[in-house]
Order: sequence, then C-alpha cells, then structure tokens
Amino acid sequence: MIHAQVHKGRLKLLAPIPKSWEGREVTIRPATEDELTPDDPIPDLEEKLAALHALGPMQWEPGERERIEQELREMDRISREKLLRLPEKF
Repeated sequence: MIHAQVHKGRLKLLAPIPKSWEGREVTIRPATEDELTPDDPIPDLEEKLAALHALGPMQWEPGERERIEQELREMDRISREKLLRLPEKF
C-alpha cells in the first residue's frame, strides 16, 4: 500500500511507487484512525483468532439463551414503537 498526503489538490507520495504498478489504475481513499479498509494490515489478527479458537466452542449458561432472546424481542418492540411514532413528529 502506498501512503500519500493531499496538498493543494495534489498527492504528495510518502513512499516510492513500485515499478510493477506502472500503467495500473489505483483507488485513493482517506485514511482515518477509526476506519479500516480491506488493505489495512492487522498483524496480530492470526494470533487473536488462534487464542479465540483455543477457548473451544461457546457454551450457554443455563437460561442465558432465553434471556438474550427476551432482550432482543424487547429491543425489537421498542424499535417498532419508535418507528410508528416517527410520522407524528413531521
């Protein structure tokens, strides 16, 4: 990935462009700290995934699944009520 800065409407490259890119079309996207793109490296991802898989399959505590389903139904009910009230505000 090549990094650049926009300055007065032009790109200022922060690294050389590989010769193999000659003639290729590129896409430019703004880089922000809170937005990852598919090209962004996540070096510790494999390590984190391995640790997660080492925990084994997820197991529900007694009654946990039912509580979660109940909470989801309640959130759905509240959302529907709020949506139905939207036309009243306009």
